[in-house]
Amino acid sequence: MKKTNFFVVFWLLLALISFITFLIFFHTLWDTLSYLLFPATGDEYMMSTNEINRSLFATVPMILLVAGAFAVSLKNGLKLYHSL
Repeated sequence: MKKTNFFVVFWLLLALISFITFLIFFHTLWDTLSYLLFPATGDEYMMSTNEINRSLFATVPMILLVAGAFAVSLKNGLKLYHSL
């Protein structure tokens, strides 16, 4: 396996991992936003305002960071692949 092929696989694998991580954080974001729109009623777990804010404060920057990592790794991987 050539060294260039290793780097292509590395960048594209990093893109795949960051995309899966993005989906996990995106689910958390939508879960928190849906709780704001439709709060739970009854005996279910009730999130306080502080917990909602903490969840949003932790999720939004991580989504941006992981989306940036996905874009950079995909761009580098495809650029390296096309240079072969």
